[in-house]
Amino acid sequence: MARPESEPESEIGKRLRLLRKTLGGHDVKAFADKLGIGKATLYNYEKGDREPTSRVLTALSEVFGANVHWILTGAGEMFADASVVPSGSSFHTIKPDVFRAVGRLVTKLHKTEGITLPSDALYDEQSSAYNALIERAEDPSDEGELTSLLPWLETRLKRQLAAAKASPGTGKREA
Repeated sequence: MARPESEPESEIGKRLRLLRKTLGGHDVKAFADKLGIGKATLYNYEKGDREPTSRVLTALSEVFGANVHWILTGAGEMFADASVVPSGSSFHTIKPDVFRAVGRLVTKLHKTEGITLPSDALYDEQSSAYNALIERAEDPSDEGELTSLLPWLETRLKRQLAAAKASPGTGKREA
C-alpha cells in the first residue's frame, strides 16, 4: 500500500496535484516521466517545497493542455487547450449527491459559527470544499470514498472557519 500524500503547502502545489489527479495520474512516476522530471521533483512541486521551472510549465501546457496561468494563479480554466489532453485521461465529473452534501455541510458550519455569506461567496466556499475533497481522495471517481471523507472535510472546514474568525480582515465575521 502506498503511503498517503502529504497536504500541499502552496497553492501552486495544490493545483499541480489537482491537475495530475484530474488527468487520472495516480501514478506519480508515469506523470513525472511524461514531463521529463523525476518523481521526487514532482513531489517537491506538489508539496510546495519548490516551484516548477519554465521548462516544466511548458511541458504541462504542451503535453497535457494545461493552462499555465491557471497553474500559477488559479485564475481561468484548468485546461487552455482540451484538444491536447491525452485520450484516456479520466476527467472526474462532479458527483451531484456529494456536491450537495458538501454544500449542506458548508452551509451548516457557517450557520453554526454565526457567519453569514452572500450566495456567491457561499457557492465559492462549496466549490473550494468540494475541490479539497477531490484532492484528498485516492480515487476521485469513487463516490463512496468521497462520502467517507466528509468527516475529514468537516474537521478541516471547522478549523478554517475558526482561524478566519480569529483573524481580522478575512471577511468572516459573526452576523
